[in-house]
Amino acid sequence: MTDRSDFATYVDARWPDLVGGLEDEGVPGDDARLAVAGVLLAARRSWGRRVRDEQVDVTLWAEVRQRVGLPVRPGEPVPHAVRPRDPRDGPEEWLDRAGRLRAAHRRRDARRALVVLAVVAVLGAGWAWWAGQPPAPAVREEANPLPVAWYAEGELHLEEVVVELPEVEAFVADFADTTDGAGVVVRLRSGEVVRVNADGGVEPVDEAPRALDAVPVPPTVRGIGPDDVLVESAPLAGGGWAHLVDSARRAGAEDELRQSETGRRAVVLCPTEWTCEAPITVLADGPVRLR
Repeated sequence: MTDRSDFATYVDARWPDLVGGLEDEGVPGDDARLAVAGVLLAARRSWGRRVRDEQVDVTLWAEVRQRVGLPVRPGEPVPHAVRPRDPRDGPEEWLDRAGRLRAAHRRRDARRALVVLAVVAVLGAGWAWWAGQPPAPAVREEANPLPVAWYAEGELHLEEVVVELPEVEAFVADFADTTDGAGVVVRLRSGEVVRVNADGGVEPVDEAPRALDAVPVPPTVRGIGPDDVLVESAPLAGGGWAHLVDSARRAGAEDELRQSETGRRAVVLCPTEWTCEAPITVLADGPVRLR
């Protein structure tokens, strides 16, 4: 994995054993990988607490076994040294797939809920006003792999949550109001301007900040290669810039950069004009935006 957190270190070390342990009990390889990725993804947000309060090797192994329908063995930890670590069989692809699957399930559940509400609404005139209100955007807890807000596939990724928010025309980080954490101000294609709070709550905004319409002028990016193309940039709260680059394009390419489907996009953080950190790969299908 690209980050160096305690969670990423654990996943890199235990991934072969978790997957191999299930395979040794007859679980097909792809089913084992997806089940392990789903359990790890669900544990990521509360990882610090779980490491402090639990024996994660025991509890995660029980959850993984339960997910694939194997009997739980109380007190049994993840098997050790089941498989050698294979750099070609890492967790990144499966964590991404598990995240997309979970998002699809949430969207399906949300659609079912809307159908039920619509049926109830037509049963009585007293429900008419309530049924006419737009549903609140779906929100799920998910740690942002990037240190900046970003938008892809109709989803707005904040620090700790992902908000399903289609039809976004533009957005900027709201550095002026941090009373409830870092949020963003969004202009929808309908022209409505809203603020999305750090917890995913959406509220109207009386006046859009100037930054929403301003075109940022970043300094020269020194942390990308000669074949990387700068797609767009966004300022950081503490100073410096985040730059979205695409290494699969060349300057002067006729097709639109944001339509890149290559998966070779990355964010480069530059705290100062002269210092830039290593690129962080963006795992998302379709266009990716920082504004």
